[in-house]
Amino acid sequence: MKYAKLFLALSIIMAVAIAPVSGAFAQTDAENSEIQTDKEQRKAYSKEIKEQRQSLKDQLKDLNDQRKNRLGDTFDERIQNVEFTLSVEGITSGWAIVEGKAFPAEYILNVDAGHAEKRGIVFSGIGTIFIGDREVTFDLKGFAKNNRVHINGVSQDDDSIKIHLKGHFAPIADSEDSYALAFTRATITAESSDVKVPLVLVGDVTVTPTITDEPVVDETDSEDVATDVLDLLT
Repeated sequence: MKYAKLFLALSIIMAVAIAPVSGAFAQTDAENSEIQTDKEQRKAYSKEIKEQRQSLKDQLKDLNDQRKNRLGDTFDERIQNVEFTLSVEGITSGWAIVEGKAFPAEYILNVDAGHAEKRGIVFSGIGTIFIGDREVTFDLKGFAKNNRVHINGVSQDDDSIKIHLKGHFAPIADSEDSYALAFTRATITAESSDVKVPLVLVGDVTVTPTITDEPVVDETDSEDVATDVLDLLT
């Protein structure tokens, strides 16, 4: 009887001692399950956000491609009948902002130009920019009208590197065929890495006619005429 009472007492003590522990384990399991569910939900939400961002990036890329086509192939179609009668050469210099720091920059412009209906003056040629010890040459297309100039370019070495130049120009006083040029909204972009390098460039260019109205003298014909005249005189 004494052992029976002792056994009963031990059973009660064990039940009291184990019950909270079991409840704690049960509570811990529930909390872990809830935390795991929350993590999975957040992971799924994060994945959905990434997919939406990628979808937006793809849409923006498509829009950019369409815009580039308008400035590319369509631009070529508009100027294919333009006669380039001018040569534009010059240098602009200023600053390029790379990772928050300004570096000296120099941009050499060498393009052909011609008059296009409704477009004003259109350009096609090359431009080379020097930033520090780096050098990049771009194939350029653009136009100028009402003292405004807009030029786009693609690197000859990497199609993902582009230059966008917007600014103003004005004839230089007492300097025939020379123009002051300022690119106040200019950037170099690397589409593959989303890197943008803002530019501020100021300088001047010289415009030279490549076709003149002066008659071309055929020196061979002149020599023949002179010979004929001498024959007649002698």
